Amino acid sequence: MKKTLFLLFIILLSFPYPSQGKTLIPVTIQQDTLDSYNELLLHTGKHPYLLEELPTSKISRSLADVIIAQKAIKLGGIEPVFIFKAIPNSRRATEDAANGLVVFYPHQLNLNTLNVPRYKKNFLVSDPITRFGEFQKAFYCLASNAALLSCTNAKEINLNGKGIVGQHWHNDKKVLRDMGITNLIDAPTFECMIKMIRAGRADWIPLEISNAKDSSMTLYGVHLVPIPEIKFSLLESRHFFISKTHPEGEKIYEALQKGIKELRKQGFIHKILTQAGMFNPNADSWTILNAEKMKAGMN
Repeated sequence: MKKTLFLLFIILLSFPYPSQGKTLIPVTIQQDTLDSYNELLLHTGKHPYLLEELPTSKISRSLADVIIAQKAIKLGGIEPVFIFKAIPNSRRATEDAANGLVVFYPHQLNLNTLNVPRYKKNFLVSDPITRFGEFQKAFYCLASNAALLSCTNAKEINLNGKGIVGQHWHNDKKVLRDMGITNLIDAPTFECMIKMIRAGRADWIPLEISNAKDSSMTLYGVHLVPIPEIKFSLLESRHFFISKTHPEGEKIYEALQKGIKELRKQGFIHKILTQAGMFNPNADSWTILNAEKMKAGMN
């Protein structure tokens, strides 16, 4: 593993960074996101945050987060060189940052992350990347599930199918249950969730709305479609969490905060998250099933 990380470090440094004032920033990253980053790097010959225009091909939400973090730090006055440490899951990534092994995990997390007591004293929390109410999901199922596809409200969804969520999707579970959707099970991995829908052990899964014309998506060979024209808000804002226990944490946090404000003014955050499928203009007119709570939380 150490040899692999060293070789990756050398490969990354072989691509052009600005020559002056580079700052090495150790961060955690999930392997699939790192693979996407390296693919984009090899395709363009530049680190993504240095590109004036991003490729028109779909960028994952996780990759968008990395690019937002890099651009923000650069705009905040620090030329970032991310040293990636690949990890298996979000929990491990957050733990490594809390313990000061890396500066941060460049992936948006909600404020429930601070429910772990020691995290409150170990993290600096950035301004929101995704603001309260903006993170919305639809109910995805098989195209053959006529009963679910005819649903128009939370009560009907609860009666006509079993939902599946990740074991650590705590906010999804809370929001859905508050809406009256209690017919839920969970699974340990995303792949497992999709396979359980294919096998008929679950009927639907809450997912960000695809930016395909028909809002459908294919995951692990399983084609999924949304229940038409209804969605819900996760009732949360999402942030970057910077390690207080890492010696570079405060400096990076200050640069990040400055840069986030500038990226917000430029419209870049909304643009790249739309490209990543987090925001879908085609679904703007869809009914938000928990709209009243969303509006209350925004006031």
